[in-house]
Amino acid sequence: MTSQTVRLERPTPDHARLVLDNAARRNALGVDELQALAALTHELTTHPPKVLSILAEGPAFGVGGDLKAMAHAVSEDRVDTWLTEAITAFNQAITQLRALDSAIVVGVQGAVAGGTLGLVWAADHVIVADNLRLNLAYARIGGSPDGGTSWFLPRLVNPLRAFELFTLCPTLDAQQTHSLGLANQVVPAQTLRAAVDQVVNQWLDIPTASLSNFKRLLRDAPHQPLATHVQQELRGFVDASAQPAFGSRVQAFAHR
Repeated sequence: MTSQTVRLERPTPDHARLVLDNAARRNALGVDELQALAALTHELTTHPPKVLSILAEGPAFGVGGDLKAMAHAVSEDRVDTWLTEAITAFNQAITQLRALDSAIVVGVQGAVAGGTLGLVWAADHVIVADNLRLNLAYARIGGSPDGGTSWFLPRLVNPLRAFELFTLCPTLDAQQTHSLGLANQVVPAQTLRAAVDQVVNQWLDIPTASLSNFKRLLRDAPHQPLATHVQQELRGFVDASAQPAFGSRVQAFAHR
C-alpha cells in the first residue's frame, strides 16, 4: 500500500526506503498517514529488507499528529474515537518497525515533534541535519506520549532527563540532540540524504546473518539473563560462520 503522503520504495532487493511525503503539511500524521504506515510496516515484516532507511520530504521531518484534524474531532465531540483510531494504527507501525531484523537508519531535518519521534527512535542509527529543531510538545497541548516515545526516551537518555523533555518541552538543536545521545551524527542539511545512503551502503556490505545478529542481540540483551544471552551469541556466531563470505574474510584479516 502506498498513499499520497507516505510511500515505500525498494531501490534494491536488500534496501527499502520509507518516505513521509506531505511537505505542505510538514508531514503531520493524521489517520490516513498512520494507517498507511501500519500497512507499509506490515508489508516490511512480510518481505523484510536487509536495510531500511526512513526519510521525509520537505523542510520538516514531521511535526507530530495532525492537530487540525484533532481540533476538528474535538469540535465534533469525537476526539476519543479519533485518537483511538489514529494511535492504534501508529502502535502497529512502531511495534512492527521495532520487530524487524532489518537494520534501520533515519535522516531527520528541520522540525521534529511529538509522536513522529517514535519513527526516529525506532531506528538503529539516527542522522540529524544541522537545522534540526526537536520538541516533544505533548505538555503544550495537554496531551500524553504516543508512538512509543515514553518507552524509547528513558532508554536512550535516563528517566530524569526524559521527564524534563516531556514536561518542560525544551527545543533541542542538532548539537544538543547529539550530546544527549539521541543522534549518532550531525551533518549539513544539504548532505543528509547522502549521509543516510552512505550508512545504507556500509550496512549492505556486511554479510546478512552478521547484520541481523547485531540487531537481534542488541535488541534482546536488556530483556534476558546473561546466561541466556551468551547462548544466543554462540548460536549467532555459528550461523554467521556458515556464510560464504566468512572464510575469505577471516583469512584476509588473519594475513594482513
